[in-house]
Amino acid sequence: MKKKLFLLFLVGWSILPLSANRLAENADSLFIEPSRQSADTTCLPFFNVFGEVMRSERPHRVHRHTHLGGIGRNHLYDNYLSPLDYTGFTAGYVFLAESPTHDETARISILKLVGLNLTSAKNPKKNGEFIDMELEAAFGCHFNRTWSNSSGGGNQNGRLRVALGGLAGLHLGGTYSSRNGNNPAQGRLAADLSFSSIAEYGFRLWQQRWLWRTQLDLPLAGVMFSPQYGQTYYEIFELGHTNHNVCLTYFGNAPSMRALSTLSLPFGRNRLSVGIHLNYRQSHLNHLKRHAWNSMFVLGYTRTFKFFD
Repeated sequence: MKKKLFLLFLVGWSILPLSANRLAENADSLFIEPSRQSADTTCLPFFNVFGEVMRSERPHRVHRHTHLGGIGRNHLYDNYLSPLDYTGFTAGYVFLAESPTHDETARISILKLVGLNLTSAKNPKKNGEFIDMELEAAFGCHFNRTWSNSSGGGNQNGRLRVALGGLAGLHLGGTYSSRNGNNPAQGRLAADLSFSSIAEYGFRLWQQRWLWRTQLDLPLAGVMFSPQYGQTYYEIFELGHTNHNVCLTYFGNAPSMRALSTLSLPFGRNRLSVGIHLNYRQSHLNHLKRHAWNSMFVLGYTRTFKFFD
């Protein structure tokens, strides 16, 4: 029942921009006539999709910073530490920074992402606990295309931006088990290259600018540290008994994904952002299986900075 409700929520969230656009089309008076721009502002399409209207004829670049905190549930499995599944409460923080490059068309944007997650999970019998931490950082770029949906009279009902690109990511983490004496913890270190996509829809509703944004990242290839099944860290680092502990990863042996979807509401000079964050990481290396299925509700704010050229 919970899975069905969750899937229904995801479907409703994904069609939210379409519903908002339909409502907006029936209330043309809520839109403001876009200001006339100088012909020199070649980067205007990118800025417009950020939900900003350029009130100056001087071309400028917009930097957008988003801070999100979240709570939810994490489902952990790591057969290096235990053959049982562990589930429990998770809390996290996500920082996003996005800005256009200096090229004349401004179709390329730079994205920086930092995420931190802490989890306390228990096994089905409630007699064992996992303490898990995951830190990740990513940097990359996207190629952007934008479209505007205009009604009669020059009113703009919304702007759609679709961006495709790639990210280089670094992941550092570890899991501590309260039931293990010989091997109480498992460390993690990985780097990967991911395909990244963004869909963003900015629209006017109730005399305010709203912004719906969804980002999906899929790791394609990378490297990951992993001990062998039954191999202790004492053997690796003290005795020097290494055995293929640095492994190549791809979508077949480490199928993972990260999805972040938010709706930004006007809130003073900033924007209040609410949404969902799904971070599913899995691996099957050296006869060791691990997965962390992290789902969080996130709440935060978005700030926009303008820098004149």
